[in-house]
Amino acid sequence: MNIVLVAEASTKLQRAFKIWGLSFLVGVNVLFDAFSSGRILLRNMKRLHIDPSKIEHVVLSHEHWDHVGGLGELLKTNPNIKVYICEGFSQRFEDALKDRFSVEVIRVRDPLRIAPSIHSSGQIEGRYNDRTIFEQCLVVDRGEFVDVLVGCCHPGVIKMVQTVLERFGKPIGLLAGGLHLLDKETSEISRIVDEIERLNVKRIMPCHCTGREAVEIFGKRFQDRLIPARVGIEL
Repeated sequence: MNIVLVAEASTKLQRAFKIWGLSFLVGVNVLFDAFSSGRILLRNMKRLHIDPSKIEHVVLSHEHWDHVGGLGELLKTNPNIKVYICEGFSQRFEDALKDRFSVEVIRVRDPLRIAPSIHSSGQIEGRYNDRTIFEQCLVVDRGEFVDVLVGCCHPGVIKMVQTVLERFGKPIGLLAGGLHLLDKETSEISRIVDEIERLNVKRIMPCHCTGREAVEIFGKRFQDRLIPARVGIEL
């Protein structure tokens, strides 16, 4: 089962133009996050020969604009998608989605099977800008290990990795997505990289909000176990 990076933005210039976030396709019918722009998301799908009509499930990591912004344009193309949100998402978000699209919205608290071998981690609680935030990641079961896709890791990448290990009981073969290390001090980044290694994550593809310095530190430590992120890459 392939994982494809459909959309990704990580530079300050992109963010200044409200082009930010990420989106992964797992198999042919599960999308994890919807990027910030539906126009770019659908354009990339066309270029990658991805058929939006085949998508049955969209799992949203968290409620921030850069991970949900493209959902509306996708639902205009395919209104039959089920949308999975954390139980802690605002009622306003769910109501707006249902009012515009009459879409089925499923709130997730505990680990949930989305499709064969594809699961939500269940919501993970953390703090961001002095507020409680809820985030979920997507877990792809490969048999002896799991691959883990993350949106922004606002609760902390270590907490999210530990939660997946506890809830699924399998080692992590791949950790891919935004690790939210963009504004961290070098010493803190190094500590987190040490801990991810200690938790025996085999391969890593940091992108989006990870930050250039953190990607470089991961590269020095993981070497050929670091996968450079680029739109269209298949994992």
